[in-house]
Amino acid sequence: MSSRTKKMMFCSTPSHHHQKVLDPPPSTVNATNFNTVLELKQIHALLVKTQSHHSLPLTRVVLICALTNHFSYAHKILHLSPNSQELFPWNFCLKHFAEGESPHDAITLFRRLRQMGTPIPDHFMCSFVLKACTRVSDIQTGRIIHAFAVKLGLTANLVLQNMIMHLYAVCGEMSDARLMFDKMPQRDVVTWNIMISQLVKAGDFRVAYGLFCVMPERNVKTWTSMISGFVRCGKSEEAVGLFLEMEREGLMPNEVTVVAVLAACADLGDLELGKSVHQFADRSGFHGNVHVCNTLIDMYVKCGCLEEGYRVFEAMRERRTVVSWSSMIAGFAMHGYGEKALELYDEMIGSGVEPNHVTFIGLLHACSHMGLVEKGREFFATMTRAYGIVPRIEHYGCLVDLLSRAGLLKEAHEVIINMPMLPNGVI
Repeated sequence: MSSRTKKMMFCSTPSHHHQKVLDPPPSTVNATNFNTVLELKQIHALLVKTQSHHSLPLTRVVLICALTNHFSYAHKILHLSPNSQELFPWNFCLKHFAEGESPHDAITLFRRLRQMGTPIPDHFMCSFVLKACTRVSDIQTGRIIHAFAVKLGLTANLVLQNMIMHLYAVCGEMSDARLMFDKMPQRDVVTWNIMISQLVKAGDFRVAYGLFCVMPERNVKTWTSMISGFVRCGKSEEAVGLFLEMEREGLMPNEVTVVAVLAACADLGDLELGKSVHQFADRSGFHGNVHVCNTLIDMYVKCGCLEEGYRVFEAMRERRTVVSWSSMIAGFAMHGYGEKALELYDEMIGSGVEPNHVTFIGLLHACSHMGLVEKGREFFATMTRAYGIVPRIEHYGCLVDLLSRAGLLKEAHEVIINMPMLPNGVI
């Protein structure tokens, strides 16, 4: 069979003359109906045998072959396809892996493609592999992609530059990320946001705020990163100040901003602003966001409005998480409603939600205020035995408080002596 005849089966728009000559017998070949390489080969053979005008979907061919390690077969099919842009199907496959549940497969596929000598990578291929590298923190392959980008002259692509810088930052290579940032001839708001948010995550708030102050254009993500950063480092007053400045700039907060500001209000006990943010969240439709609701509960509890916090908790119903339950249990315990805290714990277990270390801090507080020594001892033991939670210093502090309040000073002293960590001032 001639090379020209072999290629006909890939033509998606054959001439009318060819269609008459090459149409298969009455049964129509479904060239897309394959899920394995064996099925693909059977359809491929049938297309060749019948000299069909039907075409194989190249993106599906490479995807099936990549999943089953049949790269060379897919490579041959692509070469037989007339006017085929060989990179496109492979890029489709790389994108599928990089954005799906198997980013490692994208990196493996890229390495195999380089071994096979496929056409020179373009900026799409580099970006898909970089996305996979970022998801799995593969800095080694990321550096190879960076080298490719420089060698092939792709560094003029701002999206690609941002992705490379983001990879370095995510992998903890902040010096490399900053060097790249400083050398970039062009930056957009994404460039600045990547640098600021990653500096905040690394705990370098001073440098992050310095960049924030000189940034030519800020968006909601920029403000939110800095507000969250200030809250995280215990500077809640600065966070609130920045939020009010953001409002004066006329920018609309998003759900992440609301969570950060509510956390700052909880730290400061700023009930007035907290209520105002709550009203804004309701007007904006954020009341369905679990993180917003959980932070609202925590804010109201810490500001002394237990009833308002419980109202938010009740409205959540099916959307409650362990954070929702734990915040409410801690709130009841903190305000002297120990029995209600224990009732809520039983309800939580009955609903199938597993407690975490914060839940047990609230329960131990409740037992301490109610003088329930045996119940407190039981919770302390259950925490490790049933849920595998290693007690932290806060749990030991609650236990010492429980025993001391009950007059069991000798036992409390023994707990302090046998603690796996040094006691703090509270204990």
